[in-house]
Amino acid sequence: MTRQERAVRTREALIEAAADLFDRDGQEVTSLAAVTAKAQVSAGALYFHFATKADLADAVTRTALSRLRQITGAPAPTPADTNGHATGNGSGSGNENEGGDGSRNGGGGGSGWGGDARTQAARGVRGERAAAPPARGPAAAAGGARGDRVGEVQQLIDTTHVLVRGLADDVVLRAGFALDRSGGQRPARERPVGEGPAGRAAGKGGTGGERPGRWPEVGGSLRGVWSGWVHETLAAAGTRGALAPGVSPGDAAAVVVAATVGFEVLGAQDPLWLAPHRLTRFWTLLLPALVPPPAREALHPGGSPAAH
Repeated sequence: MTRQERAVRTREALIEAAADLFDRDGQEVTSLAAVTAKAQVSAGALYFHFATKADLADAVTRTALSRLRQITGAPAPTPADTNGHATGNGSGSGNENEGGDGSRNGGGGGSGWGGDARTQAARGVRGERAAAPPARGPAAAAGGARGDRVGEVQQLIDTTHVLVRGLADDVVLRAGFALDRSGGQRPARERPVGEGPAGRAAGKGGTGGERPGRWPEVGGSLRGVWSGWVHETLAAAGTRGALAPGVSPGDAAAVVVAATVGFEVLGAQDPLWLAPHRLTRFWTLLLPALVPPPAREALHPGGSPAAH
């Protein structure tokens, strides 16, 4: 194993160990000594990668953000989106038990997916469509062709199932959301509902004649990325006529975001809130109000086979 490979593995071990301790005990009471003990690395190895506990927490959040983007297919932030925030401690030439490999990488993509086999499988079904967003993420293939009137809605259902499964199985994703909830990630900027990440108009679906709403711009907090993706997906569904008459994509997105974030918050205290049947029941209740009957018959509230 080369120095760089060893350094990357050490960094990943530190992020996983910190996430596990933050999830179990909370960030405030977790000591760096506890992290090094759990990761089975030296203090020198830890300080080679992270100068402070805040830096380590930021790496956990950014790794979780990367994993959320893998779930949704949301684009990574551009340099302008990051607004000058560094993605790590920078590269270095020192040797704190890791070698001078300059491998202090950003938290966004440095660590592996983690979680058990179910989470690995959920990641494995992620697909990319050739057409424009939001047809990306692990459930993209489930919605069929972009012209399918229920494609975006099934994609949304499937992606919520992958997210909730990830929250149950992946401690880094779960800890990242908890840190985000406690203010560990910078606030996201906002943009008008109906406008995509690159300033694209969502189309006629928009907000159904409402006054313009706002949603957090992709590239901010975990909840901001999730909220933006849900809004964009339902705006596309509205444009394609996949929603029931009179349904506002913005209102529908607010319901879905509130419910899924609620599952995350409640699941931190009681894992039963992250059980698949809870989310299936939510979609069973919501779909009759969201989608017209002919299209609704083709939808799977428990997720399509491609999402499992």
